[in-house]
Amino acid sequence: MQHFLQGYKIRAIAAAYPRQTEDLHSLGDTFGREEVERIIASTGIHTVRKAVPGVCASDLCQAAAEQLLSELSLDRSSIDGLLFLSQTPDWPLPSTACALQHRLGLSRETLAMDILCGCTAYIYGLFQGALLVQSGACRKVLVCTGDVISPLVNPGDKATRMVFGDAAGVTLVEKDDDRNDSRPFIIQVDGSGGDHLMVEAGGGRRPHSMATAEAKECESGNRRAPDNIYMNGMEILNFSLREVPPAIRQTISLLGWSENETAEGAVILHQANQFMVDYLRRKMRLPQEAVPLAVAEVGNTGPASIPLTLCLTHEQLRRQGRLNKTLMCGFGAGLSWGTAAEDLADTAILDPVVYEG
Repeated sequence: MQHFLQGYKIRAIAAAYPRQTEDLHSLGDTFGREEVERIIASTGIHTVRKAVPGVCASDLCQAAAEQLLSELSLDRSSIDGLLFLSQTPDWPLPSTACALQHRLGLSRETLAMDILCGCTAYIYGLFQGALLVQSGACRKVLVCTGDVISPLVNPGDKATRMVFGDAAGVTLVEKDDDRNDSRPFIIQVDGSGGDHLMVEAGGGRRPHSMATAEAKECESGNRRAPDNIYMNGMEILNFSLREVPPAIRQTISLLGWSENETAEGAVILHQANQFMVDYLRRKMRLPQEAVPLAVAEVGNTGPASIPLTLCLTHEQLRRQGRLNKTLMCGFGAGLSWGTAAEDLADTAILDPVVYEG
């Protein structure tokens, strides 16, 4: 589905990740040295960020939001919307967004809500934030996206342990009365593939139990329990290669960008792994410098990967003059995928906060 929105701007982007890391080279004794080196070579990931026990996605979001509010010297009472998009909320209830409203010292008039979403979360969050602003319901919306996924990863499952990392991003979407240009969002979903990337147990369909906590040997020697995250890597790869390029081409067509304009801008893809990003870039015939890669030292950070990539590469992108034509694409769990295009030339993009908790 195509949607055109106007009257808003992305004023600032911040991100946070834990200081703690896991060096994947150290897993040779667990999974076999040759297998570990093979996976590192194909994914481009040699380190993943792991929050210490007890740290939640909301803590990382709070750290990024505090940095953003401080850098912009914003009056907290001016924030009237807060969205929290994650697959790892603090609790089943209440809403984590409500907790963040209180912890950030925002007004009691703030609209606060959670949206359960994975790797497409940043696109969904921008879309929802822009909708709130365009409708007049809000003037300044904090879009908080992130996961602390590591507690859901089984240590014996190399398909997930050597890929997923913890991080968060916070973006300020605000009213801009001077902007009347319409910008396209493409939002798509195919729920028939939802079981290719999921945590089977823990919800109403299959509650936690002693049986769901028991890990068993699965495919390729991996160990995993129904309480753990499962990923069918080949199916996710096939889905991404099939659906992402057409969505990006459609967005470029709606924008009226030429091939040269696209190549001179920035295409920020969800950072699933190096192979996927490189393959998509080549399929779209884009130069390396137009499609930043920022997965090596953080891993696949799901809902946070697009804002985190921008925060890790913004200096180079700004120096090269690419931010005025920034196309973003998220894709993954759901299965869902989406695109957004923005002029980020005047957006304050901050270096990531290293969370010490």
